Amino acid sequence: MILLKCVLAGMLALLIAAIVLPMSVCVYLTWTVHPGRNGAAIGFDPVSMMRHSPSVWIIAVLVFGLGFYMQYRRLKAQQRSSAGN
Repeated sequence: MILLKCVLAGMLALLIAAIVLPMSVCVYLTWTVHPGRNGAAIGFDPVSMMRHSPSVWIIAVLVFGLGFYMQYRRLKAQQRSSAGN
């Protein structure tokens, strides 16, 4: 049961990161990237980025692992404190 809760926590962390990270990247790029000469627009394709960038997959695995580990650690600490009482 502990592992199921940890997997769900990891998936929730991944879902939150999938919403927050692209929004923060868009805000960052809005402030830092300026249009080229003659008003040329700069755009990016998030679907293509997901398919061809291994760094995005590495970040996703790390976020899932972090959520999983934090929940596992919290549940094990609760289990130890309840066993000690």
